[in-house]
Amino acid sequence: MQNLINVEKEITMSSLDFLNNIINPARVSCGEAEVKNAHFVKRIEDELDDLPAVKTFYRYGNEVRAYDLNMDQLMLVGMRESKAVRRSVLEKLKTLSNPPQMSQAELIAAMAQVNVEQERRLNCVEQKIEQMEQGTIPVGYQGYSYLKATYGLSDAKCRQLVMAWAVPNKKVPHIAPSGQVTQMSVVHEETFKQSLHQMMNEAEQRGTQWYHNKIGRFAISGWENAA
Repeated sequence: MQNLINVEKEITMSSLDFLNNIINPARVSCGEAEVKNAHFVKRIEDELDDLPAVKTFYRYGNEVRAYDLNMDQLMLVGMRESKAVRRSVLEKLKTLSNPPQMSQAELIAAMAQVNVEQERRLNCVEQKIEQMEQGTIPVGYQGYSYLKATYGLSDAKCRQLVMAWAVPNKKVPHIAPSGQVTQMSVVHEETFKQSLHQMMNEAEQRGTQWYHNKIGRFAISGWENAA
C-alpha cells in the first residue's frame, strides 16, 4: 500500500474572497443579510492588529479594499459571526486547512508541475534581463541617434518632427555602459520617414538651410539616399 503524504503550505486568502465565497454564502444560508465589503474591511481592521498592507483596486469605478489573511486571522474574523454562521464558516476553513492527502505518485506529479512553472518564470525573468542588457528595441523602432545619423537631421529637429507629426514613440529599458538602467526613447521609423518626406515636400529652402512652419529653420543632408 502506498504511503500517503501531506503537502504542507501556509494558507492565505484575500478578505474579499473570504467575504464573497465563505462569509456571505454562510449568512445567506442562515437567513442573514450579506455584509458589504466596506463594512467587512472595517470589521477586520477592528479585530486584527497585525495586518499586512491593504490592497486597493477599482471595480466598476468604485474603490475596493482588501487584505490577505492567514488561517489564524480568518478564524478570528469568522468568530465574530452568529453561532449558526460561525459553525458553517469554521467548517469550511477546517476543510481548507486539512486538504486531502496525496499519494506519492500524485505528489511527484505535483512537484513536477511546480518545477515546470518555476522554470517558465525563470526563463521569463532571464529573457527580460537579456532584453534590458541588450537594450532591446521593438521591431520597426529606432533611437534618435540612429535617426540623426541616417536621415541627416539634428537630434533636436528629429524630436520636433516626432512631436509635430505625432510619430509613434515610446521608452524602453536600456543599460548604459556604466551599468545603470535608463529609459531610451525610440521612434517608429517608417512613420518617421513618411513624415520626413511630407515635411520636405512642404519645406522652403532658404540658402543652405530649410524652413517649415512646424519646426522652423533646420539643416538636413543625405535624407534622399536614406529614404
